[in-house]
Amino acid sequence: MKKFSREARIGASFIIAVLLVYIGVNFLKGRNVFSNSNTYYAVYNSISGLSASASITTNGYHIGNVSDITYDFNTPDRIVVALNIDKNLRIPLGSQACLVNGLLDGASIDLRMSRSNNYYMEGDTIAAMNALGLTGQIEEVMLPQITAIMPKIDTLISSLGAIVGNPSISQSLTNVESLSQKLNHTAGQLNAFFHKELPLLVTNLQGTSENLYHITGELREADLQLTLARVDTTIQNLQMLSEKLSSNESSLGLLLTDSTFYSNLNGICNNANALIEDVKQNPSRYINISVFGRKEKK
Repeated sequence: MKKFSREARIGASFIIAVLLVYIGVNFLKGRNVFSNSNTYYAVYNSISGLSASASITTNGYHIGNVSDITYDFNTPDRIVVALNIDKNLRIPLGSQACLVNGLLDGASIDLRMSRSNNYYMEGDTIAAMNALGLTGQIEEVMLPQITAIMPKIDTLISSLGAIVGNPSISQSLTNVESLSQKLNHTAGQLNAFFHKELPLLVTNLQGTSENLYHITGELREADLQLTLARVDTTIQNLQMLSEKLSSNESSLGLLLTDSTFYSNLNGICNNANALIEDVKQNPSRYINISVFGRKEKK
């Protein structure tokens, strides 16, 4: 086997080292020496936060990296950015390389595709634009709105201070506290009632219900036949008394039914009335009263 000389081995080692350094430097710059990619360009007037090896995405998908950034000293405010993009991606004409400033991870480029059927060729310049990041949105959108509402906030704070300083607010809070204490006391009483008085009341109601049940049973068990028999006997006695009163055999029956006795009794009453009238009209016939002594009858 043929042996290489010492000088040849040193030369080969040097070449390998240079290649490794070249690959490493390009890797740090975001370039992949062994990848199949196309280079496009975009021109910006400001690249705040953008650096070599910055990510290039479309619809959130990583498609490449920034390979180089060059300032055009012949034209002010002209910064040329080299975009190293996967060669499998065809970029339609009218697409835009939008520079987006992140809050923590620096700037990146968002490639916003158009719907054209014609495509950029490798080495073409893609239209560039600067998008408002979170910081830019805060500065250009939110800060003017905050500035506009600051007077209203001051007025609101002043109104709140006046309300808080009003003595009636303190009195109202005191009344609310007193009401809360009363409600707590009432709640405690209700709780005691439900836990102590209510079970006792339910027990008493149950006892009353049982007593009513027993009374009903006793009434149901009473000798109703004997009571009905006594009522029947009383009705029979009343019927017998009625028959005797209407009969001619008894004195009361004769008194009630004999017309002759009624006529005699009526005559007696008439004679008594006539006698009383005659006494009233001629009292001297029946009563002799002398004031100074009795007169001798002639």
